[in-house]
Amino acid sequence: MSKVSCEIIKDMLPLYYDSICSDDSKRMVEEHLSKCNNCKMELEKIQSEIHIPEKNIIENRKDSNVIKSISTSWKRLRLKSLIKGGIIGALLITTIILGYVGLFNWEITSVGTDVVEISDISEMEDGKFVYYAEINDGYSLNRIKYDMDNEGNFYITPLRPILKKESQPPYALEKGYDFIDIKEQELVRGKEIKTIYYGTPKDKILIWEKGMELPKTSEEVKNNFGF
Repeated sequence: MSKVSCEIIKDMLPLYYDSICSDDSKRMVEEHLSKCNNCKMELEKIQSEIHIPEKNIIENRKDSNVIKSISTSWKRLRLKSLIKGGIIGALLITTIILGYVGLFNWEITSVGTDVVEISDISEMEDGKFVYYAEINDGYSLNRIKYDMDNEGNFYITPLRPILKKESQPPYALEKGYDFIDIKEQELVRGKEIKTIYYGTPKDKILIWEKGMELPKTSEEVKNNFGF
């Protein structure tokens, strides 16, 4: 084989080191290295630069595992924080919504009888009980609740939210006529109505009791109900 220059061998050394050269090229390099110390030193230099000691490989793997472990833990903590934050956020929103509804919309407080005036009580030919109620504290009324206890006491209870709103015309429940169909209520509830109160059992105005004589309802009032 003809003599090969050191420059050619040096170019081939990386391929030789990685064992990706042909068998003929490998034999050529090895033959040259057996006679050329300079190229042999060049190969050792490549080996020293590229070769990583096994100890270092193990340490690098350990460091890599530590980093992966830290990364995994951080991701889990982040996920837990996101879930926790989501739950807290949902609870906060729910609390705000319920608080708003409770303060502004739930009819949970009754109106005191000290601001209530009941007048023009009368009775229709069919037995319906008619009355005029006025809430004169200047605030709106949201709902009227009808209830009855075991003693035959019928309660007409005006309700409004905790945070009151000013009453604006046209007035709905704050001022106006209303009626109670006594016979129908007795049929539905399966009990005889003995008294009718406006308010609650602890704060009430007696507006009718069984046996009370009432004037007949005027035609003008009947027209308010469309009768």
